[in-house]
Amino acid sequence: MSDQRALLSGTAVNAGGLVAGVAAAFGVQLLIGRRLGPGGLGLVTVAVQVAFVASAGSRFGMDLAAVRQVAIDRGAGREETLRSLVDRCAGLAFAVSIPVAALVAALSPLADGYGRPIAIAAGSIPLAAAANVYLGATRGLKAMAPTLWVFWIGQPLAWIALAGVLFAAGGGVDAAVWSYVVSWLVAAVAARALWRDATAGCGDRPATREEVRDAIRFGLPRAPAALLAQALFWADLWVLSAFATRSEVGTYAAVGRVSQVILLFVTSVNLMFAPFAADLYARGAHEQLDRLFKQATRWGLVATLPVVIVLAVAATDLLSAFGPEFAGGESALRIMLAGQLVNVLTGSVAFVLIMTGRTTLDLADNAIAVAVLVALAAPLSEAFGIEGAAIASAVAIGGVNLLRLVQVARIVHITPYTRADLRLALPAGACVAAGIAVHLALRDHGWPVDLAGTAAAALAAYAALLPSALPPEERAVLARLTRRITKRGPR
Repeated sequence: MSDQRALLSGTAVNAGGLVAGVAAAFGVQLLIGRRLGPGGLGLVTVAVQVAFVASAGSRFGMDLAAVRQVAIDRGAGREETLRSLVDRCAGLAFAVSIPVAALVAALSPLADGYGRPIAIAAGSIPLAAAANVYLGATRGLKAMAPTLWVFWIGQPLAWIALAGVLFAAGGGVDAAVWSYVVSWLVAAVAARALWRDATAGCGDRPATREEVRDAIRFGLPRAPAALLAQALFWADLWVLSAFATRSEVGTYAAVGRVSQVILLFVTSVNLMFAPFAADLYARGAHEQLDRLFKQATRWGLVATLPVVIVLAVAATDLLSAFGPEFAGGESALRIMLAGQLVNVLTGSVAFVLIMTGRTTLDLADNAIAVAVLVALAAPLSEAFGIEGAAIASAVAIGGVNLLRLVQVARIVHITPYTRADLRLALPAGACVAAGIAVHLALRDHGWPVDLAGTAAAALAAYAALLPSALPPEERAVLARLTRRITKRGPR
């Protein structure tokens, strides 16, 4: 199977599979929001995101080092030391994460009102770091399924199941956070098992010191860059907490979570594209890399456009699902969706820079973006509340991706667009029109009916016109996948 077909088929399958991931992530927020209210949801969200951001930095860049090195060595036929190298990368990430977790727990009392949940959530930091290294290694094999099942679906579902049990026993905020920690233990065990199974025939020759040093050199700039990348999605929430009530913070946490549903689709494409970028660039196949970059961007846009439209049209209904206390976040949600749409439109620009070895430039970009976000979030949050924080987020996320778009064009000499992409305006326009029409017709029938009807109409209109907007070879891939799913055609 060609790289193009593998990427397109994998992206299409992942887009379908990620529906379950979206439901799982949304389900966590619904469960906690309905059980604990906006204040409790705000406490849990801040705590687990502090831990997740810390784990992103404490991985020491070993997750993407594993992606890159496994992809390059597999492409060059050098597989004998991969198992050993990945184990060392995971061990380094786990070891570095332990003192980081201890530091987060020790400093947690400084976070007024959030200290205890943050201290508990710190226990997940080493587990999340190790899990992400092993999942990165399987993506280096150009296999997305382990990340799909463990990261997007398995960990949120484990969190839901554990939290549900503890809530039934009378647990509260602490129970929700402990459930999060244990869910990452399950994820780490599963990720390592899947990696070992996928590489059963590769051999176990120990990695050389030079191989380990190369991974560390690549990872050094990634450690702070990953920390800043995570902060880019959550610093606005932390800044807002200094100017808003706990209830407003909880509402904004729900808004942020809903808007970041877009990232499930975008990141799926990016993570799948990353090993192809590393392999093709290392082999000097720049023309093929350019074609694949364009296709990856288009398919990310194809999968994401209808989701953005449904979320924007049905913003009020989505927030009503959390409870009546979450009303008032509709404008903030639509603003944040605008920033995420720019993220989608610019494609895998960050991963192109990283996989081609420009980790220092990626670090500088993230530092600029976070500085802009914090500089804007403080005055805008104080003046306009959650809408101000949303504006700061949209400007920072959109701005840094436009900057990277220019960098990739000038340094790597590839771009993510073709004229064929303009054809997507037709199904997108139909999606908007159908969604708005049904939303207006059902707005007095309660949020569940309104949301379901709006989503069904918008997605049906989009799906009906999508094939006509795709190039012939991509229509063929989509048709084959549809036949397989419906079992109406040859496999």
